[in-house]
Amino acid sequence: MRSSRQTLLTTWFLLTKTSRPSFTPIKKPFSHRNQTRTMASVDSSNKGQATGLAAKYAERHSGEHPLKLYGAWFCPFVQRSWIVLAEKKTPHQYIEINPYHKAPQFLALNPRGLVPTLAVPSVGKGGKATKPLYESTVVCEYLDEAFTDEDKHGPRLLPLDDVYERARCRLWIDHIGSRIVPSFYRFIQHTPEKEYSIEGVRTEFLGHLRALVKEMDPDEGEDGGPFFLGSQFSLVDVMLAPWAKRLFLIDHYKPGGVGIPAAGEGGDDEWVWSRWRKWQDAIFERDSVKKTWSDDDQYIEVYKRYAEDKTGSEVGKATRQGRSLP
Repeated sequence: MRSSRQTLLTTWFLLTKTSRPSFTPIKKPFSHRNQTRTMASVDSSNKGQATGLAAKYAERHSGEHPLKLYGAWFCPFVQRSWIVLAEKKTPHQYIEINPYHKAPQFLALNPRGLVPTLAVPSVGKGGKATKPLYESTVVCEYLDEAFTDEDKHGPRLLPLDDVYERARCRLWIDHIGSRIVPSFYRFIQHTPEKEYSIEGVRTEFLGHLRALVKEMDPDEGEDGGPFFLGSQFSLVDVMLAPWAKRLFLIDHYKPGGVGIPAAGEGGDDEWVWSRWRKWQDAIFERDSVKKTWSDDDQYIEVYKRYAEDKTGSEVGKATRQGRSLP
């Protein structure tokens, strides 16, 4: 990682730029531009609406509101923002974007057509206005910093009382965006004709995951908790949660699955994978994660084209060609 990205005192928006993993140079974490940048690059399987608890949550937030989240139900980057909105109990309007027919008012707000996009109300010289924010890490930090009344919005998602821990969280958010997320797509897009083996990409993915888990609070003592910071649910947990939920797709589509050892079979790393299971179980039971999740079979349908490496998405094409992600 270049030294300009290592300083713990750099502004938060520079930390959304990622370091370069060994397998391909990465300029910054994915945004949903990777999946819905243009109509020509979108799979037909990506159409539709949220189902299950996510559909109910979207319906509850379908009414007019000045703060608007434009998203797509299947997008893990959108789910990050959605989880934070749920955690912060933030009133908002959720607007589902049809990737084939983006509404003109959405493109006027964000001409690149990226989701998640947050439409933020503001007052300028000309009166009321709306300003866009995008990139899921930026949107999530904005929501955490904009809604700070803990009586209304719950605890902050980055530590306020320890500047070092706050910076450390950002470093591991960067690790998720620059290592874990890209290797997830290399994994699910693996096909037998690839130059890299499925065993190699599985080892790569598990190595990145193991590095993160080793940095988690050890969950010791009566006050210990299962999350990255122990009992405190944080943005580090938010950043990884959507892909943790989608790991079953690799088990579904790829021979040998993810490859995380079963309980008691982790050898020298048994404690690592035991800690991972505690974290994953807690994430799956987190209300904000459950209420922003559609039915499993919906994701199986959408990700079939990734598993076959036939997706026309920007992230799919970049992964397939071994080039920098857009």
